[in-house]
Amino acid sequence: MRVQSINVIYKLIFLVGILIFLPTNTEASAGDRTQAFQDCLYFCRRNNCTADTDGVTHYDRVQPFYLKVLQWDCEEECKYFCMWYTLDRFAKGSYWVPQFYGKWPFVRIFGIQEPASTLFSLLNLYSHVKMIRTFRGDASRNTPFFYFWHIYFLICVNSWICSTVFHARDTPTTEKLDYLGAFAMVLFSLYALIIRYIGFKNKILVGAVSLFFASFYYHHIYNLFYVAFDYNHNMNVNILVGTLQITGWLIWCAVRHKRQPYVWRCSATMFLVIITTLLEVIDFPPLLKVFDAHSLWHLSTAVLPVLWYR
Repeated sequence: MRVQSINVIYKLIFLVGILIFLPTNTEASAGDRTQAFQDCLYFCRRNNCTADTDGVTHYDRVQPFYLKVLQWDCEEECKYFCMWYTLDRFAKGSYWVPQFYGKWPFVRIFGIQEPASTLFSLLNLYSHVKMIRTFRGDASRNTPFFYFWHIYFLICVNSWICSTVFHARDTPTTEKLDYLGAFAMVLFSLYALIIRYIGFKNKILVGAVSLFFASFYYHHIYNLFYVAFDYNHNMNVNILVGTLQITGWLIWCAVRHKRQPYVWRCSATMFLVIITTLLEVIDFPPLLKVFDAHSLWHLSTAVLPVLWYR
């Protein structure tokens, strides 16, 4: 029975791996290459971004306060305006919805660039806060992993804060912070799996494992930030680490499910991770100009801490 369960696990992981690594057919940057967009951008820059004799642009005079807070400058405002101008031209010609600068067009709400992903990132943050409070009420402080899971909680909170900030305002800095936080959460989940296997009795082994994971994290982030910002490499590393931790947790559950019936929640969490990750493979223009596949993925992951902390 255990062998059959593990074989099923491997087949599911293999299937997801194939789907994730399949090339996606997207019209990256098709919108910003159109003549309509480029002409609009030229006139918008000339009319709004050119400083007058006082050294102030027209955009500076009329820019709303909330856009100033989120640091939208004239150049980006012109790109946003011309994006919708171009989309209107596309709609009149019954053409497909293109991407602009490699991203789908989203309607801003009070300057928030991706409202749905921002809201659902906050929902994930709330889910972790809610469940750590439940965990603290139900679990004894004397249990070996009581404080360990609090470290996990803090890493997840940091990750979802970074995600919220990034989706609210996409800049090179917030993008890097989002990658930094996301990788920390994925890598710590694998680290937690290894520690769950070996326990805390062998301090030298725990220290060696901890040093290895800390070094691996530092090496990956250093290369990403200071050597070459390689999006595909970062994605592949995250997928590899995520696949290892999902496989490991499912095997752990398959071995222990008779002695510890509650581990079905761990299995359910991992299977839901596999299912929800498929939303990252699917790509489509935002529904109602707000909800794309990535935002729906964030919505789906908000339920995972409910099972995991229990």
